[in-house]
Amino acid sequence: MKINDKLHDHATMNNQLSASLIITTYNWPEALTVTLHSVLKQSRRPEEIIVADDGSGPTTAQVAKRVLQLSGMRWCHVWHQDKGIRQARIKNLAVKHSAASYLIFIDQDVVLHPDFVVDHLAMAEKALFLQGKRCFLPEHYTSKLLNHGFVTPPSPFMRGMQNRKNAFRCPALGRILVRPRSFQKSLRGCNLSMHKEHFLKVDGYDENFDQLWGREDSDICYRLFHNRIKIKNLWFSAVQYHLHHTVIKRKEEDRLDMELRRNLQEKRRKALEGFSRLSSEGDIIAASDDF
Repeated sequence: MKINDKLHDHATMNNQLSASLIITTYNWPEALTVTLHSVLKQSRRPEEIIVADDGSGPTTAQVAKRVLQLSGMRWCHVWHQDKGIRQARIKNLAVKHSAASYLIFIDQDVVLHPDFVVDHLAMAEKALFLQGKRCFLPEHYTSKLLNHGFVTPPSPFMRGMQNRKNAFRCPALGRILVRPRSFQKSLRGCNLSMHKEHFLKVDGYDENFDQLWGREDSDICYRLFHNRIKIKNLWFSAVQYHLHHTVIKRKEEDRLDMELRRNLQEKRRKALEGFSRLSSEGDIIAASDDF
């Protein structure tokens, strides 16, 4: 097949993809407000927005409804009770209610470049999942966004920005640099996308990784690797700005680190407590009329 034919087939497939943007959130409604407004400014809006709420109080529900109900978009807010950290479960619950063929996962503490969704869909391929990068906004600019809202993307040359190389958008350069990889250890879920059929193939997120923070994203990625689904890292595209907040870093190995090692040793291809075993707890608490 000629290169032009391959590019044409790739473009045709991506034009047919429907995107579900899944936003995990927990009790930071101010940040969620900024995130949602950056979603509404997308040059190519996703077909649906799903707010995946890990047990927040009523203010979060009020924010989601206030921002989204007049957007003209298909959206819903899924919620389950606060029983500790259950990020894996709430993402599975969100996917249960999704209708799109392509899933894009982000967190509540990020702001999206207007071409974020476009970039994910432009790079999507049949046997791949995608991981984007992020830069870190300084505290003073984060406060400005939380108080006054998101208007335009911040300058990559902003004082105090960290990982500023990830604030530059140049998709053409990114395509030159990116190469599919069959495995990597550095993984994160705040800028992650995959075909829904691949999500179902590995049985989604594993609830064994709940109750402690993190690692559920590495786990699902490892299982994708074990199913021969490769990763592409999105250099200079799908730009994401991370809001400043205090982060408590792990100092010692914990249960989730050991579980990840077992995943690698056993070459797990499916979750132990995954999407297919999702209980009936939780549901949609608000949605657009067409949901």
